[in-house]
Amino acid sequence: MSKREKKIGQLAILAIMAGGLLVGLLTVRSTPVYAHVVPVTCDFTTGGGFVYNDDGSKVNFGLVAGCKNGGFFGHVNVVNHDTTGMFAGLHISSDKITGYLDPCRNNVCGSPPPTYRDICGVADTNLFGQVYFRARTYDGGEPGSGPKGPDKFGIKICQKDMNGNLACSVYALPQDGGPWLPTRFLQGGNIQLHKNNPSTFYNGPTDESTLCNGVFDDGLGF
Repeated sequence: MSKREKKIGQLAILAIMAGGLLVGLLTVRSTPVYAHVVPVTCDFTTGGGFVYNDDGSKVNFGLVAGCKNGGFFGHVNVVNHDTTGMFAGLHISSDKITGYLDPCRNNVCGSPPPTYRDICGVADTNLFGQVYFRARTYDGGEPGSGPKGPDKFGIKICQKDMNGNLACSVYALPQDGGPWLPTRFLQGGNIQLHKNNPSTFYNGPTDESTLCNGVFDDGLGF
């Protein structure tokens, strides 16, 4: 198989439904709906746990990300434990955190602003090679998991096609709110949004497209 054929095959895989993961091919909009900005003042998020696929199998995740000494730091790890379908065993492991954003600044999600954070970066996968990703976290309270959370996690990955355009897919886990609400309640684990400290400052670029490599939050939901 040529490199070109392999690339086409990978992008085709991203546009079909397989295993318990609903994958929708999305287009990148030029103007995001929400005011995604680096939190002011900045902070950091830790978390780990799992959500369920429709067949009852688990998608586990672990993460830490935030601002640190003028830049970003962290790691995101996601493993799909489904044993059937094209996405069986999918493993996403971040190489670099490029952005850490508050999608609800300026009360666009209500007042007081909910404790959502978006983590953007570059990752390796065992099925699709290198991807760009955008993960969404929500710290809704303690304890963090149960039938209705209250904590939430979702992720979106993108690859560039042969023309350099992003082909993006949302890994949706439809269980309560329908197939296009992929940010899901945790069924086990916890997400913790930590308060700022003297080291959690950021002084780099603030453009959302730059920080998230062109990956906007279309389809991620809240």
